[in-house]
Amino acid sequence: MSDSDPDGWALRLRTDRGWRLAAVAGAVALALGVTIAVAAGRDTRSGGIADGPLRPAPAIADPVPAGRIIEKLPRNCGVSDETALRLAPGADRDAEEGGVFRRGGPGSCMWYSLDDGKAKCDWCMGDFANERVLDVSITLAEGRSQSPITEAMDLVARSEPNEAAPEVVEGLGEEATARYSPDGRTEGAVVTFREGNAVATIEYRGWDDAGERRETIPKKTAMDGALAAAAEAAKSLGAAASPKLSTVKHPVTRPLGRVPKPCDAVPGDTVDKVARDAYRRRGSPTLFSMTVQPGMSGDSCMWRAETSRYAYEGRSRTLKVSLAVAEERLPGMGVHTATRQYQGLHRNLRDGKVIGADDLTGFTPLAGPGDRAFAVTKTGTGSSGDIGVVVFRKRNVLVEVAYEGADERTKLHGSLLIDSAYTVAVAVERSLRP
Repeated sequence: MSDSDPDGWALRLRTDRGWRLAAVAGAVALALGVTIAVAAGRDTRSGGIADGPLRPAPAIADPVPAGRIIEKLPRNCGVSDETALRLAPGADRDAEEGGVFRRGGPGSCMWYSLDDGKAKCDWCMGDFANERVLDVSITLAEGRSQSPITEAMDLVARSEPNEAAPEVVEGLGEEATARYSPDGRTEGAVVTFREGNAVATIEYRGWDDAGERRETIPKKTAMDGALAAAAEAAKSLGAAASPKLSTVKHPVTRPLGRVPKPCDAVPGDTVDKVARDAYRRRGSPTLFSMTVQPGMSGDSCMWRAETSRYAYEGRSRTLKVSLAVAEERLPGMGVHTATRQYQGLHRNLRDGKVIGADDLTGFTPLAGPGDRAFAVTKTGTGSSGDIGVVVFRKRNVLVEVAYEGADERTKLHGSLLIDSAYTVAVAVERSLRP
């Protein structure tokens, strides 16, 4: 999908890491709950609206696992004395007790070396040959405002520095990246990995004296040191601990070759089943989201059918379809990004660990469309009616279909909303070409 639109309707998904489901659900209700204001005269148009034939949404057992929950932090962040002393010569062995050249505590460990370990002071002045720092932190997500696994996924994204583009690390926890920077705060390598609800960040940095200037340790030295410490930290957490840098994200699944605009993703005969004689316009996306991942962009389209321009008179139906596409920054990354985005949202809604969860009911995994799907109802308050929502992922694309309606002053409820959204979602899935 294009990031711009000549008519000015297309907007990119927000990338604010603080954006949570409450704001998004409110945007859905606002966008779908708009009633056309009374202007002048009464319009008694007929022939519009429709409620079928519809496809019943097929419920299935939940295919997304709960995920592993780690409750205890390893001592010294899982790093052995031998590895710590090899990477930071002369540092004291216990990183959790505090003292000269090191500081720390449970889940936060640091080993510091100056002048090959010959310096014997906390703050030293003078000319030194080198500096080495091994800094390891492990955070256990508790899941206060999100599912613990979803919160850990969010921590992974927020813990990565911005000095350099990440490289993929295979064989380290459930997901891992590595970065190297010769300058800035890092001056070395940073490896981040997640295992269940645990997020570990390992930094290995330092410099060597080069006459009139200092030189940051080489990339190979920094990466080898960080990965060695990361492997021991991962092993202490019971995670995969054979890290290897990779130029692809396995398994490599190709992204979709063709993704239409949302307004072009729903055939006219399908729209007629749920909102016959609707007018159509493009709008800002309202895709349900825990945190919109970097590298994703989106768009949305809305259809509205009504038999009267007067509020609370006649019948009305409103359909909104939003799509978000994850970019293929390297082979396999697009599908990986969309998958973790979907799984985070799925777990949040299933666990009720979202702000405004009291307004979200009936979470139900579905047998398609796409690779994974679920349905949920946002219950209306006041003058707002319920909204039936179906969300699914197909390869590197996330789709949300939201639907609401009213007959006179009676708002639609129940399975009709979900079945209508599901009927449209099936049609949208068919428009997404491999």
